[in-house]
Amino acid sequence: MYVGFINTSKKPPLVAKVSAIMGQYYGFEIIYFTPEDINLNNGYVNGKKYSNNKWRPIKTKLPYLVDASSKSFNRNTREITAYLRENTVLTFDKKNTPNKEKLQKLLSHEKEFKHLVIPSEKLNSFYTLQTFLNEYSSVVVKPVSGMRGEDIYGISKQNDVYILSHKTEEFKLNYDKLYNFYENYLSGEKYMVQKMINSRTLDGAPFDCRIVVQKNRQGKWVIAKMFFRIGTGQKIVSNTSHGGSISDPKPFLKNNFGSQWKNIYQELKNIAVTIPYTFEMFKGTPTMDLGLDIGIDKNGDLFVFELNNGASVKRLTSESAILRLEYYQYLIETHPDLKKIKKNIRKKNVKKKNLKKERDFYKNEYDKLVKSKSWRLTMPLRKFSSFLKK
Repeated sequence: MYVGFINTSKKPPLVAKVSAIMGQYYGFEIIYFTPEDINLNNGYVNGKKYSNNKWRPIKTKLPYLVDASSKSFNRNTREITAYLRENTVLTFDKKNTPNKEKLQKLLSHEKEFKHLVIPSEKLNSFYTLQTFLNEYSSVVVKPVSGMRGEDIYGISKQNDVYILSHKTEEFKLNYDKLYNFYENYLSGEKYMVQKMINSRTLDGAPFDCRIVVQKNRQGKWVIAKMFFRIGTGQKIVSNTSHGGSISDPKPFLKNNFGSQWKNIYQELKNIAVTIPYTFEMFKGTPTMDLGLDIGIDKNGDLFVFELNNGASVKRLTSESAILRLEYYQYLIETHPDLKKIKKNIRKKNVKKKNLKKERDFYKNEYDKLVKSKSWRLTMPLRKFSSFLKK
Protein backbone atom coordinates (compact mmCIF):
# COMPACT_ATOMS: atom_id res chain seq x y z
CA MET A 1 0.00 0.00 0.00
CA TYR A 2 1.21 3.48 -0.83
CA VAL A 3 1.47 5.94 2.07
CA GLY A 4 2.12 9.59 1.36
CA PHE A 5 4.77 11.56 3.23
CA ILE A 6 4.40 15.30 2.70
CA ASN A 7 6.91 17.94 3.71
CA THR A 8 8.06 21.30 2.36
CA SER A 9 11.65 20.23 1.67
CA LYS A 10 12.49 19.00 -1.80
CA LYS A 11 14.98 16.62 -0.22
CA PRO A 12 13.27 13.92 1.85
CA PRO A 13 14.28 14.05 5.53
CA LEU A 14 16.08 11.13 7.11
CA VAL A 15 12.96 9.88 8.90
CA ALA A 16 11.23 9.53 5.51
CA LYS A 17 14.15 7.49 4.22
CA VAL A 18 14.23 5.18 7.24
CA SER A 19 10.43 4.84 7.13
CA ALA A 20 10.67 3.89 3.46
CA ILE A 21 13.27 1.21 4.19
CA MET A 22 11.42 -0.25 7.16
CA GLY A 23 8.02 0.20 5.54
CA GLN A 24 8.59 -2.71 3.17
CA TYR A 25 8.29 -5.11 6.11
CA TYR A 26 5.03 -3.51 7.16
CA GLY A 27 3.51 -3.70 3.69
CA PHE A 28 3.95 0.02 2.97
CA GLU A 29 5.65 1.92 0.18
CA ILE A 30 6.41 5.53 1.07
CA ILE A 31 5.70 8.17 -1.58
CA TYR A 32 7.43 11.42 -0.66
CA PHE A 33 6.18 14.73 -2.05
CA THR A 34 5.84 18.43 -1.32
CA PRO A 35 2.62 20.48 -1.46
CA GLU A 36 3.66 21.78 -4.89
CA ASP A 37 3.89 18.21 -6.21
CA ILE A 38 0.12 17.69 -5.94
CA ASN A 39 -2.03 18.24 -9.03
CA LEU A 40 -5.38 19.43 -7.73
CA ASN A 41 -7.01 18.92 -11.14
CA ASN A 42 -6.47 15.18 -11.47
CA GLY A 43 -5.46 14.07 -7.94
CA TYR A 44 -1.99 12.87 -8.94
CA VAL A 45 1.36 13.57 -7.30
CA ASN A 46 4.82 13.84 -8.83
CA GLY A 47 6.67 12.36 -5.90
CA LYS A 48 9.63 10.18 -5.01
CA LYS A 49 9.80 6.50 -4.08
CA TYR A 50 12.83 4.95 -2.38
CA SER A 51 14.12 2.03 -4.42
CA ASN A 52 17.54 0.38 -4.70
CA ASN A 53 19.10 2.82 -2.23
CA LYS A 54 17.89 5.90 -4.06
CA TRP A 55 14.88 8.19 -4.21
CA ARG A 56 13.39 7.81 -7.69
CA PRO A 57 10.67 9.90 -9.39
CA ILE A 58 7.16 8.47 -9.50
CA LYS A 59 3.82 9.76 -10.70
CA THR A 60 0.87 8.19 -8.94
CA LYS A 61 -2.55 8.89 -7.53
CA LEU A 62 -2.58 10.72 -4.23
CA PRO A 63 -2.29 8.02 -1.50
CA TYR A 64 -5.28 7.47 0.74
CA LEU A 65 -3.14 7.88 3.87
CA VAL A 66 -0.78 10.85 4.18
CA ASP A 67 1.83 11.45 6.86
CA ALA A 68 1.74 15.24 7.06
CA SER A 69 4.37 17.49 8.63
CA SER A 70 3.51 20.67 10.50
CA LYS A 71 5.56 22.72 8.02
CA SER A 72 3.19 21.69 5.22
CA PHE A 73 0.44 23.84 6.75
CA ASN A 74 1.03 27.53 6.05
CA ARG A 75 -0.71 30.46 4.38
CA ASN A 76 0.72 29.51 1.00
CA THR A 77 -0.63 25.96 1.08
CA ARG A 78 -4.18 26.56 2.31
CA GLU A 79 -5.84 25.40 -0.89
CA ILE A 80 -3.67 22.28 -0.99
CA THR A 81 -4.21 21.34 2.66
CA ALA A 82 -7.96 21.86 2.25
CA TYR A 83 -7.79 19.42 -0.67
CA LEU A 84 -5.89 16.91 1.47
CA ARG A 85 -8.51 17.13 4.22
CA GLU A 86 -11.24 16.29 1.69
CA ASN A 87 -9.44 13.51 -0.17
CA THR A 88 -7.08 11.77 2.26
CA VAL A 89 -6.70 10.61 5.84
CA LEU A 90 -4.06 12.78 7.49
CA THR A 91 -1.88 11.70 10.39
CA PHE A 92 -1.71 15.36 11.41
CA ASP A 93 -3.71 18.51 10.77
CA LYS A 94 -2.52 21.87 12.10
CA LYS A 95 -6.05 23.31 12.10
CA ASN A 96 -7.26 24.55 15.53
CA THR A 97 -3.85 24.19 17.19
CA PRO A 98 -3.88 26.49 20.26
CA ASN A 99 -1.04 28.99 20.45
CA LYS A 100 1.17 29.27 23.54
CA GLU A 101 -0.98 31.82 25.33
CA LYS A 102 -4.24 29.99 24.62
CA LEU A 103 -2.76 26.66 25.67
CA GLN A 104 -1.93 28.00 29.13
CA LYS A 105 -5.47 29.30 29.54
CA LEU A 106 -7.03 26.03 28.40
CA LEU A 107 -4.86 23.98 30.76
CA SER A 108 -5.75 26.29 33.65
CA HIS A 109 -9.32 24.95 33.45
CA GLU A 110 -8.22 21.32 33.62
CA LYS A 111 -8.09 20.00 37.19
CA GLU A 112 -5.47 17.38 36.32
CA PHE A 113 -3.04 19.84 34.75
CA LYS A 114 -3.70 23.30 36.19
CA HIS A 115 -0.73 22.93 38.57
CA LEU A 116 1.50 22.89 35.47
CA VAL A 117 0.25 26.24 34.19
CA ILE A 118 2.48 29.32 34.08
CA PRO A 119 0.73 32.67 34.72
CA SER A 120 0.54 34.21 31.24
CA GLU A 121 -1.18 36.97 29.33
CA LYS A 122 -1.12 38.43 25.86
CA LEU A 123 1.15 41.48 25.82
CA ASN A 124 -1.23 44.15 24.60
CA SER A 125 0.25 47.13 26.45
CA PHE A 126 3.22 48.38 28.43
CA TYR A 127 0.88 48.45 31.42
CA THR A 128 0.52 44.64 31.17
CA LEU A 129 4.29 44.25 31.22
CA GLN A 130 4.57 46.52 34.27
CA THR A 131 1.80 44.64 36.07
CA PHE A 132 3.57 41.31 35.60
CA LEU A 133 6.92 42.75 36.70
CA ASN A 134 5.39 44.23 39.83
CA GLU A 135 3.77 40.91 40.70
CA TYR A 136 6.49 38.42 39.77
CA SER A 137 9.74 40.52 39.56
CA SER A 138 11.02 38.36 36.69
CA VAL A 139 9.14 37.61 33.46
CA VAL A 140 9.65 36.07 30.04
CA VAL A 141 8.39 37.75 26.88
CA LYS A 142 8.07 35.55 23.79
CA PRO A 143 6.16 35.33 20.52
CA VAL A 144 2.73 33.75 20.79
CA SER A 145 3.47 31.45 17.86
CA GLY A 146 7.27 31.46 17.70
CA MET A 147 9.45 28.38 17.37
CA ARG A 148 13.00 27.29 18.15
CA GLY A 149 13.45 29.78 20.97
CA GLU A 150 13.61 32.84 18.73
CA ASP A 151 12.94 36.40 19.99
CA ILE A 152 12.59 35.39 23.64
CA TYR A 153 13.47 38.00 26.25
CA GLY A 154 13.87 37.84 30.00
CA ILE A 155 13.12 40.96 32.04
CA SER A 156 13.79 41.29 35.76
CA LYS A 157 13.06 44.22 38.06
CA GLN A 158 15.63 45.12 40.71
CA ASN A 159 14.48 48.24 42.53
CA ASP A 160 14.52 50.94 39.82
CA VAL A 161 16.69 48.96 37.41
CA TYR A 162 15.46 46.49 34.80
CA ILE A 163 17.68 43.64 33.55
CA LEU A 164 16.93 42.70 29.95
CA SER A 165 18.30 39.30 28.88
CA HIS A 166 18.45 37.97 25.33
CA LYS A 167 20.44 34.95 24.13
CA THR A 168 23.90 35.40 25.69
CA GLU A 169 23.63 39.12 26.56
CA GLU A 170 22.26 41.23 29.40
CA PHE A 171 21.45 44.95 29.49
CA LYS A 172 20.61 47.25 32.37
CA LEU A 173 17.74 49.65 31.59
CA ASN A 174 15.97 52.40 33.43
CA TYR A 175 12.19 52.86 33.16
CA ASP A 176 12.37 55.11 30.08
CA LYS A 177 14.68 52.75 28.20
CA LEU A 178 12.44 49.80 29.04
CA TYR A 179 9.48 51.71 27.66
CA ASN A 180 11.43 52.53 24.49
CA PHE A 181 12.37 48.85 24.12
CA TYR A 182 8.71 47.90 24.40
CA GLU A 183 7.63 50.47 21.82
CA ASN A 184 10.40 49.61 19.34
CA TYR A 185 10.45 45.81 19.59
CA LEU A 186 7.28 44.49 21.23
CA SER A 187 4.43 46.90 20.60
CA GLY A 188 2.21 45.87 17.73
CA GLU A 189 3.71 42.38 17.57
CA LYS A 190 2.14 39.16 18.79
CA TYR A 191 3.93 38.60 22.08
CA MET A 192 2.91 37.15 25.42
CA VAL A 193 4.32 37.73 28.90
CA GLN A 194 4.82 34.97 31.48
CA LYS A 195 6.05 34.61 35.00
CA MET A 196 9.67 33.45 34.73
CA ILE A 197 10.15 29.87 35.91
CA ASN A 198 13.62 29.46 37.34
CA SER A 199 14.35 26.20 35.53
CA ARG A 200 18.13 26.16 35.93
CA THR A 201 20.88 23.69 36.67
CA LEU A 202 23.02 23.89 39.79
CA ASP A 203 25.52 25.78 37.60
CA GLY A 204 22.88 28.35 36.64
CA ALA A 205 22.28 27.28 33.02
CA PRO A 206 18.67 27.32 31.74
CA PHE A 207 17.22 23.89 30.93
CA ASP A 208 14.03 22.14 29.99
CA CYS A 209 12.91 18.58 29.47
CA ARG A 210 11.88 17.73 25.91
CA ILE A 211 9.60 14.69 25.68
CA VAL A 212 8.67 13.46 22.23
CA VAL A 213 5.49 11.39 22.22
CA GLN A 214 3.91 9.49 19.35
CA LYS A 215 0.97 7.19 18.82
CA ASN A 216 1.63 3.47 18.66
CA ARG A 217 0.11 0.32 17.15
CA GLN A 218 -2.91 0.65 19.44
CA GLY A 219 -3.40 4.35 18.77
CA LYS A 220 -2.16 5.20 22.28
CA TRP A 221 0.32 7.91 23.20
CA VAL A 222 3.74 6.59 24.20
CA ILE A 223 7.12 8.19 24.91
CA ALA A 224 9.45 7.98 21.93
CA LYS A 225 12.26 9.93 23.60
CA MET A 226 12.93 12.00 26.71
CA PHE A 227 16.00 14.18 27.15
CA PHE A 228 17.10 17.40 28.83
CA ARG A 229 18.30 20.44 26.89
CA ILE A 230 20.80 22.68 28.65
CA GLY A 231 21.38 26.16 27.26
CA THR A 232 25.06 26.47 28.09
CA GLY A 233 26.04 30.14 27.90
CA GLN A 234 22.43 31.21 27.32
CA LYS A 235 20.56 33.63 29.56
CA ILE A 236 16.99 32.47 28.96
CA VAL A 237 16.45 29.67 26.43
CA SER A 238 17.61 26.07 26.54
CA ASN A 239 16.88 25.33 22.87
CA THR A 240 20.02 23.66 21.53
CA SER A 241 19.67 25.42 18.18
CA HIS A 242 21.29 28.34 20.04
CA GLY A 243 24.08 26.20 21.42
CA GLY A 244 24.19 24.02 24.48
CA SER A 245 23.98 20.33 25.19
CA ILE A 246 21.61 17.47 25.89
CA SER A 247 21.49 14.86 28.64
CA ASP A 248 19.64 11.64 29.37
CA PRO A 249 17.00 12.16 32.05
CA LYS A 250 18.20 9.97 34.91
CA PRO A 251 21.77 11.29 35.29
CA PHE A 252 20.56 14.86 34.81
CA LEU A 253 17.86 14.57 37.47
CA LYS A 254 20.18 12.77 39.90
CA ASN A 255 22.83 15.48 39.55
CA ASN A 256 20.45 18.43 39.89
CA PHE A 257 17.63 17.22 42.18
CA GLY A 258 19.21 14.59 44.41
CA SER A 259 16.70 12.48 46.31
CA GLN A 260 13.78 14.06 44.43
CA TRP A 261 14.84 12.64 41.08
CA LYS A 262 12.67 9.50 41.10
CA ASN A 263 9.46 11.39 41.87
CA ILE A 264 10.21 14.02 39.23
CA TYR A 265 11.06 11.36 36.65
CA GLN A 266 7.82 9.50 37.31
CA GLU A 267 5.78 12.69 37.09
CA LEU A 268 7.41 13.56 33.76
CA LYS A 269 6.46 10.14 32.39
CA ASN A 270 2.90 10.46 33.66
CA ILE A 271 2.44 13.89 32.10
CA ALA A 272 3.87 12.68 28.80
CA VAL A 273 1.24 9.99 28.30
CA THR A 274 -1.78 11.88 29.67
CA ILE A 275 -1.61 15.52 28.59
CA PRO A 276 -1.59 14.70 24.83
CA TYR A 277 -5.18 13.42 25.11
CA THR A 278 -6.26 16.75 26.58
CA PHE A 279 -4.34 18.59 23.85
CA GLU A 280 -6.19 16.50 21.24
CA MET A 281 -9.47 17.42 22.88
CA PHE A 282 -8.60 21.13 22.63
CA LYS A 283 -7.51 20.77 19.02
CA GLY A 284 -10.12 18.42 17.61
CA THR A 285 -8.05 17.54 14.54
CA PRO A 286 -5.64 14.64 13.84
CA THR A 287 -2.36 14.55 15.76
CA MET A 288 0.30 11.82 15.62
CA ASP A 289 3.32 13.25 17.42
CA LEU A 290 4.03 16.03 19.90
CA GLY A 291 6.99 17.64 21.61
CA LEU A 292 6.42 18.58 25.25
CA ASP A 293 8.74 21.15 26.81
CA ILE A 294 8.67 20.95 30.61
CA GLY A 295 10.46 23.24 33.06
CA ILE A 296 11.36 22.32 36.64
CA ASP A 297 11.98 24.92 39.32
CA LYS A 298 14.37 24.63 42.27
CA ASN A 299 11.62 23.06 44.40
CA GLY A 300 11.08 20.27 41.89
CA ASP A 301 7.74 21.63 40.67
CA LEU A 302 6.94 21.06 36.99
CA PHE A 303 5.57 23.57 34.48
CA VAL A 304 4.51 23.25 30.85
CA PHE A 305 6.49 25.63 28.66
CA GLU A 306 5.11 24.48 25.32
CA LEU A 307 3.46 21.68 23.37
CA ASN A 308 4.71 21.55 19.79
CA ASN A 309 3.13 19.78 16.85
CA GLY A 310 5.37 17.51 14.83
CA ALA A 311 8.41 17.77 17.09
CA SER A 312 11.84 17.36 15.52
CA VAL A 313 12.84 13.71 15.25
CA LYS A 314 16.53 14.14 14.40
CA ARG A 315 17.55 12.55 17.68
CA LEU A 316 15.19 9.58 17.40
CA THR A 317 14.93 8.73 13.72
CA SER A 318 14.64 4.96 14.14
CA GLU A 319 12.21 5.14 17.08
CA SER A 320 10.03 7.64 15.25
CA ALA A 321 10.00 5.59 12.03
CA ILE A 322 8.93 2.42 13.83
CA LEU A 323 6.13 4.15 15.75
CA ARG A 324 4.77 5.98 12.72
CA LEU A 325 4.69 2.76 10.67
CA GLU A 326 2.82 1.01 13.47
CA TYR A 327 0.40 3.93 13.69
CA TYR A 328 -0.25 3.63 9.95
CA GLN A 329 -1.33 0.05 10.65
CA TYR A 330 -3.64 1.23 13.40
CA LEU A 331 -5.28 3.81 11.15
CA ILE A 332 -5.78 1.33 8.33
CA GLU A 333 -7.52 -1.09 10.66
CA THR A 334 -9.68 1.46 12.50
CA HIS A 335 -10.34 4.51 10.32
CA PRO A 336 -13.64 4.07 8.44
CA ASP A 337 -12.30 5.57 5.21
CA LEU A 338 -9.22 3.33 5.25
CA LYS A 339 -10.98 0.13 6.29
CA LYS A 340 -12.72 0.20 2.90
CA ILE A 341 -9.43 -0.36 1.11
CA LYS A 342 -7.98 -2.74 3.68
CA LYS A 343 -8.92 -5.77 1.58
CA ASN A 344 -6.52 -4.57 -1.12
CA ILE A 345 -3.56 -4.50 1.24
CA ARG A 346 -1.24 -7.47 1.11
CA LYS A 347 -0.35 -8.25 4.69
CA LYS A 348 3.06 -9.49 5.62
CA ASN A 349 2.96 -11.43 8.87
CA VAL A 350 6.45 -11.77 10.25
CA LYS A 351 6.73 -14.73 12.62
CA LYS A 352 9.11 -14.88 15.56
CA LYS A 353 11.53 -17.15 13.71
CA ASN A 354 11.98 -14.43 11.10
CA LEU A 355 12.66 -11.60 13.54
CA LYS A 356 16.43 -12.13 13.53
CA LYS A 357 16.52 -11.98 9.74
CA GLU A 358 14.44 -8.79 9.77
CA ARG A 359 16.65 -7.26 12.45
CA ASP A 360 19.77 -8.04 10.42
CA PHE A 361 18.18 -6.43 7.38
CA TYR A 362 17.56 -3.21 9.30
CA LYS A 363 21.10 -3.25 10.63
CA ASN A 364 22.58 -3.63 7.15
CA GLU A 365 20.45 -0.76 5.87
CA TYR A 366 21.42 1.32 8.87
CA ASP A 367 25.12 0.63 8.27
CA LYS A 368 24.69 1.93 4.72
CA LEU A 369 23.08 5.11 6.06
CA VAL A 370 25.85 5.68 8.60
CA LYS A 371 28.53 5.45 5.90
CA SER A 372 26.71 7.87 3.61
CA LYS A 373 27.87 11.47 3.29
CA SER A 374 24.44 12.91 4.17
CA TRP A 375 24.40 11.02 7.44
CA ARG A 376 27.89 12.17 8.45
CA LEU A 377 26.97 15.79 7.89
CA THR A 378 23.95 15.61 10.19
CA MET A 379 23.94 15.54 13.96
CA PRO A 380 25.51 12.30 15.29
CA LEU A 381 22.86 11.74 17.91
CA ARG A 382 20.70 9.14 16.21
CA LYS A 383 20.28 5.73 17.71
CA PHE A 384 19.19 2.39 16.34
CA SER A 385 20.15 0.60 19.53
CA SER A 386 16.64 0.35 20.97
CA PHE A 387 15.48 -1.42 17.86
CA LEU A 388 18.55 -3.52 17.14
CA LYS A 389 19.18 -4.80 20.64
CA LYS A 390 18.53 -8.45 21.29
